[in-house]
Amino acid sequence: MNAAAEAVEGAARHLSDCHLCPHHCGKRRAEERNGVAQGVCRVGQQSYVASEMLHCGEEMLLQPAHAIFFSGCTARCTFCVAARFAFHPGYGLPVTAAQLAQRILQRQAEGARSVCFIGGDPAPHIPLIVATLAELGARRQIPAVFNSNFYLTSAALDLRAGSIDLYLPDLKFGPEVGPASCGERLGGMPGYWEVVTQAIDYGLAQGKRVIVRHLLMPGHFECCTLPVLTWLASRPALEVSLLTQYLAPARSRSAPTGALQMEELQAVRQLAKSLRLVW
Repeated sequence: MNAAAEAVEGAARHLSDCHLCPHHCGKRRAEERNGVAQGVCRVGQQSYVASEMLHCGEEMLLQPAHAIFFSGCTARCTFCVAARFAFHPGYGLPVTAAQLAQRILQRQAEGARSVCFIGGDPAPHIPLIVATLAELGARRQIPAVFNSNFYLTSAALDLRAGSIDLYLPDLKFGPEVGPASCGERLGGMPGYWEVVTQAIDYGLAQGKRVIVRHLLMPGHFECCTLPVLTWLASRPALEVSLLTQYLAPARSRSAPTGALQMEELQAVRQLAKSLRLVW
C-alpha cells in the first residue's frame, strides 16, 4: 500500500472512532439520535458542503481561491458569521471524494490559484479531504490550503502532512484558561491556547508554510491581541494576517459588542510595529 492509500485508510478510521480534535468524541461520531451524529461537531460519516466558489476574499497570494465551505464546526464561537452552516452539519449537499475532485479540477481550469478547505471547520472532514486529494493526485496543479481554527490533534496534522501545502490557522483567543477564558467562554474550546499554539508549532515543524490569522475584537486587546501578537513575533517563520472585519451578532449575550474603535486599531498598529510584524 502506498503512502496516499495509507493516509486515506488511516483518515477513514476517524469516521467511526474520531480523534481529530481535542473533544475526542471517539465512537460517538458514528452514533446517531434522530438522524443526528452525537459528536460535539455533529458531523457524521457523510460530509456536506455548504457552498463552493471562486473566491477573492482570501489572502492575496491565494486569490482567486477555490473556496470549499464545509458544514459543521468543532468550535462554538458566539460571534460566528457562518452559524447557519457551521452549527448545522447537514446544511448543503452531501459530497463524495470523486465528486469533489471533479469540481476542484473544474475550478482549477477556470483559473483558481489555490484550493482552500474552509468551514465551519474542515477538521471533521479530513477523511474526505485526504481521499479527495489522493483521487486528484498529480492532476492537481494548485496548492491545497487548510483554513482552520486549528483546534486539532497531532493525529489530524499527521494525516494531512503529505497532501496540504499551506496552513491558514486562526489564533483568536489569548492564553487564559478555564471556563471564564475567552477560548472556552466565547469559542467553546477548552484548553484553547495550548492546543492551538502547539498545533501551529507542529505545522511549522512539518516544514509547511503557515499564515496565522488573528481577528481583532472590540475590548479584547489585553486578553487576546497582545499575547497573540507577542507569541507570533517569537516565531519569525510564521506569517501573520490581521483581520479587522469583526461583526457583532444581533443576538448574543456573551459575544463582544460594538465595533472596533480607532484607539484600538492604533494600539494594534503600534504593537505590530514594535514587534516587527507585517500588517
